Amino acid sequence: MRDIIASLYLACATIAAVVTGTPALAYQAPVEEAKVALGDPINRSRDIAYETDLYCLALAVYFEGGSTGETEEGQRHIAHVVAARAKANRAIWGGNKICDVVFYKRAKVCQFSFACLPLEKRTVRGGKAWRYSMQIARDELEGRSGLEDRLLRYYMNAELTPPKNACRFRKEFVPVVQAGRHEFFREATREERRALEKAEHAECKKYEASLKKKKQAKTKKAKADTKIAKAGSGKGKDVSAAAKKGPALAGVKKGPSVAKKAPPKKVKVAKR
Repeated sequence: MRDIIASLYLACATIAAVVTGTPALAYQAPVEEAKVALGDPINRSRDIAYETDLYCLALAVYFEGGSTGETEEGQRHIAHVVAARAKANRAIWGGNKICDVVFYKRAKVCQFSFACLPLEKRTVRGGKAWRYSMQIARDELEGRSGLEDRLLRYYMNAELTPPKNACRFRKEFVPVVQAGRHEFFREATREERRALEKAEHAECKKYEASLKKKKQAKTKKAKADTKIAKAGSGKGKDVSAAAKKGPALAGVKKGPSVAKKAPPKKVKVAKR
C-alpha cells in the first residue's frame, strides 16, 4: 500500500513540475520490509542417524516377531541379532548400517524375509505392537536390552522354515538359546562344523524323506506316461493295418442290388 501511495505522490509531483515549470521535489517513501518468521524452526539437536537406525531396527523387530505374536524375549533377541550383524560390518550381511542390514538383498533373496514382501504388506499401520517394537529397538540401541553377548548372529522359526533351510542351519550353526518361537544360533568353529555335518538331525531326515517321496512320485508318473504311450502306439498299429487293407477293397464296387425277374410261366394251349 505504501508503495502505491509513494508512486502516486511522485506522479503528482511530476505533473505539477511540468505545469508550473518548477522542479519537482518528490522522493520515494521508505517502506519497512516485513520480517519473515520461521514457523517451524530447525531443531539441530535431533540425531537423524539414530532415528533412522531406530526405525529400521523397529521394522525388523515388528515384522520378524512383533506382528506374529512373538514373546518379548524373542523380540529382544531378534533386535540383538540385527544390531550385532551391523556391528560386525560384514559385506555378506549388508555392512555397518542397520538399515542396510535389514534390507540387504542378494541374488533376489532378502536377508530378512519381510523385506521381500510387497510394499503394502510391509507397511506399518501403527498400533500397540508397533509402539512395543519401537521400545524394544530403542532399548537395544541404548544398551538396555538386558541380553548378554553370546555371539548370536542367526535365528529361525523351525515351524515355518522349509526342511531344506532348517537342515542347513543344523549343519552349519551351533544352537544357543530358544527364545519364544525362534531358536538362535552362533557361528561354529571348524571342529564344531565337522561334528554338525556328521550328526543326524530331524530336519535333515525330514528333508531327505521329502526328496525320496518326490522321486517316487516322479518315477510313478514316468511309468504311467510310458504305459499310455505304448497303448497309443498299439492302437496306431491296428489303424495302420486297417489302412493297408483298405486299398485292396477299394477296387470292388458294389452296385445297387437288382431283383431277378421270374421266368415267364408257360401257358398250355389246348389242341383243336
